[in-house]
Amino acid sequence: MSFTIGTALVDARDHKLPVELLVEGHWICGRVVAVDGFGVVLRRDDARQAVVRVESVAAVNVDEAERASRAPEAFGAARHIAVAR
Repeated sequence: MSFTIGTALVDARDHKLPVELLVEGHWICGRVVAVDGFGVVLRRDDARQAVVRVESVAAVNVDEAERASRAPEAFGAARHIAVAR
């Protein structure tokens, strides 16, 4: 299976998982509320939103521990994945 920045973002959006995006050397944290082929909207904990061009994202960290803690029997052990392009 090919796993890309886009599929990681869509999966995080669909499961409401927190992510960290590496953009120009800085990590931006939040939850993906929208993503398309051009940009991603992150809702941050401080109720602010960040809009980032997908092409500017060098890496995505998805914290799947939250998914596993919600339904461990459905998703198995917690994983932490990093995806780079």
